Amino acid sequence: MTGLLNSFYLQHRNIIATVIAFCLFLFALSIQAQTAQDTSINYIRQEAPGFKARLIKVTARLLLPKNNLPRKLSKDHFVSEAAKIPKKIHSEFRIDTNRVNGRMVYTISPQGKRPRKYVLFLHGGSYVNNIFRQHWKFAAEVIRRTNSTFILPDYPLAPAATFQEAFAMLEAVYKRLLSQTDAKDIILMGDSAGGGLALAFAMKLRNTGTLSPAAIILLCPWLDISMTNPQITEVQKNDVTLRANNLVLAGKVWAGKTETNNYLLSPIYGSFEELPKISVFIGTHDILVPDCRKLKAIMEQKGIKMNYFEYPEMFHDWVMLGHLNESKLAISQISSLINDKYP
Repeated sequence: MTGLLNSFYLQHRNIIATVIAFCLFLFALSIQAQTAQDTSINYIRQEAPGFKARLIKVTARLLLPKNNLPRKLSKDHFVSEAAKIPKKIHSEFRIDTNRVNGRMVYTISPQGKRPRKYVLFLHGGSYVNNIFRQHWKFAAEVIRRTNSTFILPDYPLAPAATFQEAFAMLEAVYKRLLSQTDAKDIILMGDSAGGGLALAFAMKLRNTGTLSPAAIILLCPWLDISMTNPQITEVQKNDVTLRANNLVLAGKVWAGKTETNNYLLSPIYGSFEELPKISVFIGTHDILVPDCRKLKAIMEQKGIKMNYFEYPEMFHDWVMLGHLNESKLAISQISSLINDKYP
């Protein structure tokens, strides 16, 4: 029997080798496909908020102004200025400024190093408030961890402007950025209103045939300025910073004469095919969480991969407060996404 097997092998060894090689090739393809199907992150934090986070929530509930936003919007001449960049950031990083469409663009880069990535960061503030001090500190911490350059446009805000002026500026900023680096090295990121703006801007880039950035990272994004998700009412009881009725008012001013369900205003109503991979960070005590969960459900239904990070009982935009344990973890996760080293 052994002799017959040896004879058969000698006569057909080339065919056998080809069959084995083909089987190995198919096996490798199946492993690659399995890996490709398993690239999305679904992180639901189990630990309850720490003492500092709980203290901030109590303080915010007691002291935070409830009608500050409507007062600002009632003044046609109201203009919000960007917070000054902290001296420590000035001394640690290279700061460049230029004007695009008459507005300032701030570029923060690591000293003496070639950046790995360029992060186009769109700040939050309900489309009314400008760059906060916390935005500068957040950008600095991510730069330290990623050796990236942050570009922060001071885009036009309500009530003096509407979304059209903001998009016109962002298109000019992005075009200039593409002249400096490859699209594959650009990350589009935004928090709160800036998160909604970032997603809408990515959709417009795709729709106009412009090269898309490598990834989109959304931090507590405002995805629907109409605030019509019925689950918002229940979450509102726990939100210590945002009021749905105030956001509706801000959204209408920002929209001007355009319907608020336009995808450029409320990207939850846009199409998500052929977009860069989206990553979302959100807390469960944020009235924007229902629409973040809605986005996740839409993506799952369409079979589109995304990364989703949900933190229990965390308030709106906690990621910007870098001294919290929850913020430190989220910043670490964000940095890993930028560095392509997650988890």
